[in-house]
Order: sequence, then structure tokens, then C-alpha cells
Amino acid sequence: MPSLLTTFDRAPRFILLLAMILLELMLAPLFAKSDLGLHVAQAMAVFLMLAALWAAGTVRGAVLLFAPTVAMHLLFVYQGGDVLRAASLLFRTAFFAYMTGLIMWRTARELEVSLDTIAGAACAYTLLAVVWAGMYAFLEVIHPGSFNIPDVWRSGSVRDVAPALAYFSFVTLTTVGYGDITPVWPGAAGLAVTEAVVGQLYLAITIARLVGVHASRRR
Repeated sequence: MPSLLTTFDRAPRFILLLAMILLELMLAPLFAKSDLGLHVAQAMAVFLMLAALWAAGTVRGAVLLFAPTVAMHLLFVYQGGDVLRAASLLFRTAFFAYMTGLIMWRTARELEVSLDTIAGAACAYTLLAVVWAGMYAFLEVIHPGSFNIPDVWRSGSVRDVAPALAYFSFVTLTTVGYGDITPVWPGAAGLAVTEAVVGQLYLAITIARLVGVHASRRR
């Protein structure tokens, strides 16, 4: 009879991570409208990092990057300030970029296309938007006014723009482009164009590979 640890290790990691990402996308903007809700959204970000670490596999590099990322995130939450915010965003962006690469590598090694493999590919796609959202937020800290963000999108008494830029990142990655939030500085526009191109290339390459693996297995 398999042990509890073995069952936990065989759990559909990517499906659970994808569910966590979608849950944060739906709930974080609602929570972030008040100061208390903003802290709840920031706590959800820590759980998302934990889910990503578990899904990608607790390799040494991931664990070493996870610890300072969480520490810097919590330090910013309780201390505030632009310097800590910039440092927190840098660590968070680097962590999710590393996790995205690990997940891509893990799904690319799969020799059979399963539901969890498809969820892994979807996780990598959504985490690309999370990485770019971090870069947008960092850019807004070091170069304020890089984006035209309506006041209704600014959260809490600190007027946090992170939820707005996360939304902008996802609509850019999917090339929806509603136009309610726009880049107004050339550096921001360059990041947005790069994200749109990377998103489309990822979809084309990943779908082609998954179809190819599935077809070869059937043969």
C-alpha cells in the first residue's frame, strides 16, 4: 500500500498549481481594493510561490532562490518603501522566471501527454505573464509614469499598481489589448511587445510539440 508521502509526491502538481494561479487571478484584484485585502492578496502571493516550488520540484537552486524571495516579500509587506519594493519585485520576478524555466523543462521531458502535462504547459504560459507583471511593476517603481493607469485600478491607501499591471500583463500575453491600461514610455512599450511575441511563439511551439508527442505515442 503506497505511503502518504508517495501519494503526495504523485499528486497532479501542475493541475494544483494552475488552479492556484487562476484562483489568485480571480480573488487578488477583489481583495486588493482595501488595505486589509491588499495584505490578503500579498499573502496569497506567498502561497503561489510555494505551489510553484512544489510543482517545479524542490531542486537546490529553486530552494535557495525561494528563501530570500519570501523574506524580501515579507520585509516589504511590513516595512514598505520604494527600495524594498524594488528589491522584492526583483527577487519575485527572478524566482518565477526560474520556476517557469523548470516547469518548461519538466514538461518537455515527458514522453506521454497526460492531463497534468497539459496543465504544466498551461502553468508555464500563465507564469510568463506573472514574470512580465513583475518586470512592469519594477519598471513603474524605478521610472514612475511608465504606464497610464486609471485611478480605479490603484489599490488601497498606498495606491498599489501591482494588480493593474498583472491584469495588463495577461491581456498583453493573450494579445487581447483592451486599451484601458497602456504603456506611455518606450521602455515599457518594448517590454509589452516582447511579451506579446514570446506568448505567441510559446503557444505555437508548445502545441506543435504536444501534438507531435501524442501522435508518436499513438503510432
